[in-house]
Amino acid sequence: MKFFKSIISILCLAFTIPFTACSKESPFEVAEDEIANASDDVYDAKRKSMCFNGKDEYNSWCCEMFGEKCSVKYSSSSSYVSESEKCRLGTSTYGASYCCDYYGYQCQYTYYSSSSYVSESEKCRLGTSTYSKSYCCSNYGYQCSYSSSSSRYVSSSSSALYYLTTAKSMKITLTYYKQLSSNWDGLDNAGDPEVSFTIYTYSDGVLGQTINTTTFIDKQDTRLWSGSVTKSYTINKGTDQIKICPKVIDEDVSVNDSYTSGKCFTTSNIGYLKSTDIKEHEDYNSNYDLEWEWYLL
Repeated sequence: MKFFKSIISILCLAFTIPFTACSKESPFEVAEDEIANASDDVYDAKRKSMCFNGKDEYNSWCCEMFGEKCSVKYSSSSSYVSESEKCRLGTSTYGASYCCDYYGYQCQYTYYSSSSYVSESEKCRLGTSTYSKSYCCSNYGYQCSYSSSSSRYVSSSSSALYYLTTAKSMKITLTYYKQLSSNWDGLDNAGDPEVSFTIYTYSDGVLGQTINTTTFIDKQDTRLWSGSVTKSYTINKGTDQIKICPKVIDEDVSVNDSYTSGKCFTTSNIGYLKSTDIKEHEDYNSNYDLEWEWYLL
């Protein structure tokens, strides 16, 4: 009997290293504990599979984790946001790696489990995204059209940009002037009109150049004029908007009288303009009528 007790003691001592208590927990029970403590990633993967294979008992978890099988009873309020949407919005607490692996959001190259993975940005660029063109335009600048609310992006139908990629020459031509009111200089009906323009350029709403032109016509005792006087001015690279303000005065010996209407004429997205796109304008008030045109070359 003592012999058998010695054998049992030796066997228990042999199992002391891998197992904590030979007499209390068998090797099989320890193995079960290790399986139960397997990584959360493996467990989550199994439950995710259940979400997509009809395991209804996991509906609440599927809704929270994957945005699948959601119903009103699983939402604490009408403002409930699924984990998928949180990943898309960048508000998920699970981290970029998790969002990339499960939903394809917040991906970086270090998270790619496969070289064949294609991000949503790349899908938008390639035109294979299942999201709308407006989504691709707003989030990544792809699939945009000229009518998009975000005119900063490249048009999908053209290589042109909304701003000037190079400096261009602006050709502005005065074609018509008529005095409408009388006694501009207080001596007779015809005034001494002097016409010029102020040109303002903008880049994303920031004022760039302010160009005060020389006079286009400088006449004496003139009520009506028509013809063609053209002047050229350089518009800088990066400009996306031009505003033109006419200036009309009656030139006197002592003090000039201004009859300027105060109106200005604005054209945006000038990067899309071609040399054949001629902009025609008419400025008038009770004192005068003025017509001119311009284009970029």
